[in-house]
Amino acid sequence: MITKTFQKLYIGGEWVSARGDGAETVHDRWTGDELADVATATAEDAHSAVDAAVQAFESGLPVHKRVKILHAVAALVATSSEVFALSISRETGKPITAARTEVDRAVGTLTYAAEEAARLPGETVPIDATSSGEGMIAFTIPEARGVVAAITPFNFPLNLVIHKVGPALAAGCPVVLKPSDKAPIVAGMLVQAFHDAGLPAGWLNLVTGPPELIVAEWQRDDRVRVLTFTGSARIGWALKSASPHKLHILELGSNAAMYVDKDADVDRAVADSVAGGYSNSGQACVSLQRIFVHKTVADDFSSKLAAAVKELPAGDPTLPETVVGPLITAQAADRVSTWIAQAVAEGATVLAGGTEMNGVIAPTVMTAVQSDSPLLCQEVFGPVVTIVHVESAEEAIERINESVYGLNTSIYTSDLAAAFSFSRRIQSGTVLVNIPPSFRADHMPYGGVKESGQGREGVKYAVAEMLLEKLVIIRA
Repeated sequence: MITKTFQKLYIGGEWVSARGDGAETVHDRWTGDELADVATATAEDAHSAVDAAVQAFESGLPVHKRVKILHAVAALVATSSEVFALSISRETGKPITAARTEVDRAVGTLTYAAEEAARLPGETVPIDATSSGEGMIAFTIPEARGVVAAITPFNFPLNLVIHKVGPALAAGCPVVLKPSDKAPIVAGMLVQAFHDAGLPAGWLNLVTGPPELIVAEWQRDDRVRVLTFTGSARIGWALKSASPHKLHILELGSNAAMYVDKDADVDRAVADSVAGGYSNSGQACVSLQRIFVHKTVADDFSSKLAAAVKELPAGDPTLPETVVGPLITAQAADRVSTWIAQAVAEGATVLAGGTEMNGVIAPTVMTAVQSDSPLLCQEVFGPVVTIVHVESAEEAIERINESVYGLNTSIYTSDLAAAFSFSRRIQSGTVLVNIPPSFRADHMPYGGVKESGQGREGVKYAVAEMLLEKLVIIRA
């Protein structure tokens, strides 16, 4: 039996009521049960959150306290890992096994943040390399940029929040947080963990409600110096356009691709395609979506992939064996179903799946899809993978680079020279060799090119984005 709760706003170190009396109900994505009513903030509430963050920034937070708090939160999340995992699964429909993996990763991300806080960078500058600098000493001091506005998505509602909050606090930047309205409960649980760990008032503020009010307020407020966003390219670039004087860290869309060369280990490529295309029901920006396969191995690869995908358990996300659960909304499932139907009407073949029931898209493999189909050109964000036969690696590179996106891209080959050539020529933030494009380690530099965004996450690299290097020059 689930006990319905009410989640308030968290501003200035306290759970407070919104100025209005509105609230949004969050439902269990699978059962439809009501999980919580979540407060709907006003623009005034969003402004108050920045007030609290500015006050915290002016008071400061010594590095040793940041380190201690981040480690303490990591321990609290680890201790309550199953509670966090169940909440992730209930409000997003993420299969419970994947939710548990997310919580484990979140603990690691918090730990990385604590470690980075203890080694903030600075360097000496050889200013006397020029005659005008003779007799001088120069060095840089890392300084926090200021208040960070963090806007996070539903698909990793714990770990992606931590990827923004952890580095910001490590750098000494207070945060105003707007989680996805589809998954606000886990964010509230994390905020409570920071409260319990002793984070001083104002350093983390949670504001839930309509983004058109909350985020617009933060865009207008010059005291917000950094805006970090994960979500669609359309929204991300609009945010930057509306607030050009802020620093923007944008992790946006993708339609991740893989090339399987003629000398690839087909069985490995098939197994990794299953993991890369269907984990989290395909709802990740690095989910494998497009597979370009050399014509000499295409039939073997296609038949093996279709057979493996047909065996994937789909349905109830609370079952540990489930791989594909419901998409985040009925509208999302309808959109994916429509794209599949359009592709079939244009001559595509469904090798596996292709159906929908109760918001669950059966794990799907498509082939003979038109090059201008949304299944190839846009971000599906569902458990659908398309196979494209190609004549050569050259053709695969050209087809992959046609995309407006460039986040993670993979090649499967046993030819090291081919791997190097592919890596140099692919327009992508990350190139992976014999590794699926869905791979991400939480401490690695992560980000894309073209419509996939700008800036880098991965704790060390996100910390660097949120710091300014102040140069100090002293004449002896």
